[in-house]
Amino acid sequence: MKMKFGLSVLMTIVCAVALAVPLKFTTVNDHADLLYRIGEEAVFTVTATDTNGVKATDGVLTAVLDNFGPKTVTTLKVDLAKTNPFVLKGSLDEPGFLRLRVNAKGSTAYNWSVGYEPTAIRKGSPSPDDFDAFWAVARAKLAKEVPLDAQVTPLKERSTKQWNMYRISFATFGRRVYGYMSVPTDKTKAPYAVDFQVPGAGWGNWSNEMRGDAERIRLLVSVYPFEPRLDWKTKEATALYDGINDAAKQKYGCSGYSQGGITVSREAYFYYPVILGIDRVVDWVAARDDVDPKRFYYRGTSQGGGMGLALTALNHRFTRAAFFVPAMTDTMGYLKGRQSGWPSIIERNSSTPEGKAAAVANAPYFDAANFASRVKCPVRVLVGLGDTTCAPCAVYAAYNEIKVDDKDILRGPGMGHRCDRKLHGQLEKWLFR
Repeated sequence: MKMKFGLSVLMTIVCAVALAVPLKFTTVNDHADLLYRIGEEAVFTVTATDTNGVKATDGVLTAVLDNFGPKTVTTLKVDLAKTNPFVLKGSLDEPGFLRLRVNAKGSTAYNWSVGYEPTAIRKGSPSPDDFDAFWAVARAKLAKEVPLDAQVTPLKERSTKQWNMYRISFATFGRRVYGYMSVPTDKTKAPYAVDFQVPGAGWGNWSNEMRGDAERIRLLVSVYPFEPRLDWKTKEATALYDGINDAAKQKYGCSGYSQGGITVSREAYFYYPVILGIDRVVDWVAARDDVDPKRFYYRGTSQGGGMGLALTALNHRFTRAAFFVPAMTDTMGYLKGRQSGWPSIIERNSSTPEGKAAAVANAPYFDAANFASRVKCPVRVLVGLGDTTCAPCAVYAAYNEIKVDDKDILRGPGMGHRCDRKLHGQLEKWLFR
């Protein structure tokens, strides 16, 4: 059964204009659902107010409509002393998202978009002919050549009467994958559901800590080549994260770990051993006697969402999955003249013709939009219509490839690269119901 959700058409964001006066921008469109037919004109009415809700009467700004790419549809210079609210109009002649950007000196750009037949958006290029064979061979090769070497260590300081917490790690090509697992102590509730997560990119509590669960076996498996750090705020811990980015920059000339190695080979790319390593963690936990195979769930945000599309495509043990603002989608979207999803591995590896050519050849094997058509379990996706990191066009390109009947996508009007608490809660409720 698909869920239906109403969409709010109001979004506010604090921004600064030329005089550095904090303003709130509210956008209202002539279509309440923010959806349009190709070629249909969309009308954006934007009001700037101060933090007390009073209309601004001073400041100059620029408002632009574009296609979440290089195509500019409308540009408007606005003098708030003369016009507030102000109106922009525009349309798209192909499936996609028409984005409003409001830029003002000294401020972060405000983003809002509407969709033009988004369920018709197609990924930038087809899957490689040997996509399935490549990953099947890689999984078999890892199983044959690298012993699993599962290491499970009690983490007593994070265990409670309700659950036991463990550090876990497993071997993969050239490194290990690390994470946490918690197991309920009440054996009368077994077999347990599984809550499997891969964290988003970056350095913070979300990538270094996990709370246990009294009802489910919970796992958080990191992409980084070192254990999650409970002291993640320290300089020593931060240096580990900075180190993998610095190493990628020095070795490959890219901007960070998420682009590292793609210009060399598929096997050299950072995520190659990560995907394969975490995939075997899935098999390992699924083999436990206290696991309920009918309740094997995945959830992940951003990088974790993209990793989830890969894992649920390769490993059909998952029975339900939720992907929040998923990254790694529509790697080849630039071929269609629109923004690809983070980490934009083509655009960020084009310093030389040779490097770009190699990235173009290797990147499709890691495109979550290519994995998406191999997903077999029910799926829910959350997309932000103001997300400039994982653009809605890229997310929809992946979502549209999912072939299962039981799927749905929730749109966050004006939502940037984050998860609206209410929408996030609705998806988690569906996931664990």
